[in-house]
Amino acid sequence: MSVSPFHRILVGWDASPASHRALATALALADGDGVVIARAVLTPAQHTETGGEQHRDLDAQRRWLSAEYDKALRAGATHGARVRLEWGEDTDIPQDLDGCAHDHGCDLIVLGRHGEDSHLRVTGLGPVAQTLVHGTRLPVLLVSPPESGPSE
Repeated sequence: MSVSPFHRILVGWDASPASHRALATALALADGDGVVIARAVLTPAQHTETGGEQHRDLDAQRRWLSAEYDKALRAGATHGARVRLEWGEDTDIPQDLDGCAHDHGCDLIVLGRHGEDSHLRVTGLGPVAQTLVHGTRLPVLLVSPPESGPSE
């Protein structure tokens, strides 16, 4: 039986297929008594007019992300690791994730890679991943979303 070098892992959680894969990967990598923190960073909508509208928008984001997180946990194994969902509220997602990882003494950050866009074709990384890879002292593992093949 091998022991994982990762005891505390932060996962960027946005409920995308890539973040589902990142969460599953982090849970598989964490040692049996490890901790996996799924961090969902809520971003205030730019189009809201009032504080009340913005609060309702953030509440809607939180409900949806929580429901998707619960589905992900029901669908996969935790491998004995303790796992929890935490919230951030920031427009600078990489800074929030890096700060959270350092605050919790994480050994690793796991991020899901998103689909192809012009930025990814040029650099190979999306803006959150690129900022974290170049700006944190922690190792960052990028996980691709599941391949979507033809239906059988």
